[in-house]
Amino acid sequence: MKVATSQEMRDIDKYAIEKLGIPGVVLMENAGLKVFAYAKKMLGKVKNKKVKIFCGKGNNGGDGYVVARHLLNHGADVEVYLLGKKKSVSGDAGLNLNILLNMGIEVKEILTENDVIKINNDIKQCNLIIDAIFGTGIRGEIQGPARSLINNINHSGKPVLSIDIPSGIQGDTGKICGVCVKASATVSFALPKLGLLLYPGAEFVGKLIIADIGIPQKAVDSVVITSEVITEKNVKPLFPKRSPDTHKGNYGRVLILAGSAGFTGAAALTAMGALRSGAGLVTLGIPESLNPIMEVKLTEAMTMPLPETPVHTLSLNALPVIIERINEFDAIAVGPGLSNNKEIYTIVKGVIKNCKKPIVIDADGLNVLAGAAEVLKNAKSPIIITPHPGEMARLMNTTTSEIQGNRIEIAKKAASELKSIVILKGARSLIAHPDGRLAVNLTGNPGMATGGSGDVLTGILAGLLAQGLSPYDAAVAGVYLHGLAGDFAAKKHSQRGLVAGDILSELPGVLKVLEK
Repeated sequence: MKVATSQEMRDIDKYAIEKLGIPGVVLMENAGLKVFAYAKKMLGKVKNKKVKIFCGKGNNGGDGYVVARHLLNHGADVEVYLLGKKKSVSGDAGLNLNILLNMGIEVKEILTENDVIKINNDIKQCNLIIDAIFGTGIRGEIQGPARSLINNINHSGKPVLSIDIPSGIQGDTGKICGVCVKASATVSFALPKLGLLLYPGAEFVGKLIIADIGIPQKAVDSVVITSEVITEKNVKPLFPKRSPDTHKGNYGRVLILAGSAGFTGAAALTAMGALRSGAGLVTLGIPESLNPIMEVKLTEAMTMPLPETPVHTLSLNALPVIIERINEFDAIAVGPGLSNNKEIYTIVKGVIKNCKKPIVIDADGLNVLAGAAEVLKNAKSPIIITPHPGEMARLMNTTTSEIQGNRIEIAKKAASELKSIVILKGARSLIAHPDGRLAVNLTGNPGMATGGSGDVLTGILAGLLAQGLSPYDAAVAGVYLHGLAGDFAAKKHSQRGLVAGDILSELPGVLKVLEK
């Protein structure tokens, strides 16, 4: 499903109005009707129910006036408030405001802090609050009466229905403009907006309903939208039913370079992630002294004992051995648990330089490349990198807080500059392609914030690459699959008690669902 920026949505609306001839007031009426329909669901019986509608001066407020009219027509006790002066409302919003005024409905202006105080008790007595204050274009810090009103709404204890986006969320980033309405539900129009899906904004949205308001597909197609939400519909075609006449060689060979003393678990989880995602053959390259441990830990994967340092990390003598065999494999995963030993940088660089097959780089594989971005830029093979915010900060020479405050911008910039598919991990992981495409993943839960979860993802990605998926498809499918397995595990074990092995255990069940 496509997901729009604020500007993309404005361009779609403009095309529908100016090129296709659909009056803006018609779209506003349709939007208001959709919100009214959901308000009825929230209220149950509408007649005599008390509803407070808070409107801003723009089109978001105009939608609120339409909702007010329809609720009034169905017998609700409606009070409408405007943050601003009635004379400042124009266009389609002004038209709908005037209709209410012509109906004899009082629209009360909120201009001062005292105006907010006067209605605070009234807010607590209603059955539903409808938020039509600010739309997707808000940018600056909310101050004055609007700030006080939003705080009062949030402390009212009443259900809140937001129109298009909860007031206070930046439409493109999910940032909060100081305060934000905490909605029970949000009815958004035509397409989801990025700010509804990204944290911290996503925490304020409540149940999200995407409503069709009659914008033709031609208007949507008139705008180049590069972002999408990953859905089961996107992912299912990537998991076709297997032909009966196949063998393990048909499903790819994976080489994993992982592990060091104290970090054998990372290597094992990565190997099992590749196997559980459907790879035919998985070989784990590890420091040779760890081989007896891995022979016990892993039954289905093969091992490749490699020369090591005195501290049981891969040594430079391992690189010629790896290079000699590297192109026997269909996909390579590098990094989990390798350590930050100085030789690891040379090994990772040598793998990237000599490999012609797709590579997944994670964890220590990324850490040793901090400050050496030219290694990725000059790669001969497709690269997927899977940084968490801290690793991304080191790669991009910035801070974790800067990453978290500009996740989309940074993910796209990194993909372009590093010429790699970037998976920026976290709540609502992002997948960015060097050509500008971006995917937002909605699967996953806080229980997956546990050691080893990222190693499982690395293995899944390598397994999907080995089975022939393109790097971008593998990244999209892998992140979705990983998160969904985590959701299955959380339902079975709880979020708090979830461990990485639970994600592995649920992968076959998730694949069964996707293969149906």
